[in-house]
Amino acid sequence: MNDTPHPTTPDLRSDPDIPGGIRYDPDLAVHEPAETPGEPSAPSRRRSPLVLFPLGLLILAIIVYLLFGLIASEGKTSSDYLGEIRMRRADAWQTAYELSRMLPGEDASRRGPRFVPELIDLFKASRDDDPRLRRYLALALGEVRDASAVAVLVDSLGDSDEQTKIYAVWALGAIGDPGAAAALVPLLDQPDPGVRKIAAYALGVLDSSASIGPLRALLNDPVEDVAWNAALALARRGDRSGLPLLARMLDRSYLESVRRPDESGQPRGLTEGQKQEAILNALSAIARLRDQEHLAALHRLRDSDPDLRVRQAAFETLAAVQDLPIRY
Repeated sequence: MNDTPHPTTPDLRSDPDIPGGIRYDPDLAVHEPAETPGEPSAPSRRRSPLVLFPLGLLILAIIVYLLFGLIASEGKTSSDYLGEIRMRRADAWQTAYELSRMLPGEDASRRGPRFVPELIDLFKASRDDDPRLRRYLALALGEVRDASAVAVLVDSLGDSDEQTKIYAVWALGAIGDPGAAAALVPLLDQPDPGVRKIAAYALGVLDSSASIGPLRALLNDPVEDVAWNAALALARRGDRSGLPLLARMLDRSYLESVRRPDESGQPRGLTEGQKQEAILNALSAIARLRDQEHLAALHRLRDSDPDLRVRQAAFETLAAVQDLPIRY
């Protein structure tokens, strides 16, 4: 009788080789069927060293890899990352990604006076490189919030890579220079809904009256995400044109009918998290506009929505639109 234990299907929640951004969904997990023994047998207490030894080596290798990774990255500054990117190694895009993640939490005083000009120069020189490098450099430019990067980011809106356009538009919105609005308005007519959606978001941040009309026209976009972003952007600018759509975003029966394409292009309904995000964004916009035309919907969400975060947000929105103190 073979006493060697059969390896079990790994649990992705505890697998150290799975990146942290991968969501584990137990409803989608595939489990191997359990074997049915032909006859009952006493359980063995033995463990084969041939099974345990490779497992121990694997665990040791993972610990060493993580330890040396932490040592290598400890103490690095944003300028150090720029130096690595300048070497133009094949994995330079990964360094640019790490840089974009580091910048939001870094003390800006640690950066030298040449940091932003050098980052801009690297972005200019990346036009013919790996598109991933250019995307993360655009993201980094947005994170430093420096208006001197606006011109080079606007120039990148003509790139053929749609994802680079999206990252550059986000960066322009993050910098917040109203002068970029004129370059973003034409993107509201782009065939890619991802570009239209991020352009609407960015125009909601920029203080430019020239974008109000084009954003109003986008309220009729056939892609719900795009129209929602237009309504939210208008609300952020103090324009009430998107209120009817914002009110629909509070209706769970409407959200149940919304379909988005998945990775394969097949339409799928919204997840509970996506529904929550849509409702919370709409509530925030309604509070900003101090709208009192949809109090009934706000009361319904406050009193009976199954999501506790939504109920709390509805409670706070009601207090905001009616200028009432919040009492918990």
